Amino acid sequence: MLIVAVVFEFVPGGFERIQAVVALAVAGSRQEPGAKIYDWAIDITAPNRATIFEVWDDQAALDKHFTYPYMDALVAALSAASIRGDITHYSAEIYDVSGKRDMGFVLPTH
Repeated sequence: MLIVAVVFEFVPGGFERIQAVVALAVAGSRQEPGAKIYDWAIDITAPNRATIFEVWDDQAALDKHFTYPYMDALVAALSAASIRGDITHYSAEIYDVSGKRDMGFVLPTH
């Protein structure tokens, strides 16, 4: 299992310029074989920071992810955003994990 963590820092308004393309990529990615989680989130304490959190069955599923047309569109939009200066920082890391387990934490219902 792979966990992918990507962080983008945008200039104010930078994320909004690519948001529609991101939404299409999220919708498509969530339907892919081998995709367990594919989420983009805006940080509530830093509204110009977007984080992508992904969980994939294996490297083959992640490699296949980058062959879909909506990912071509997303990569093109991110490249254009970088060129025009909308992205000020970017990091991406992949974690290989052996499995998952439940935290055992339950929220109270009353």
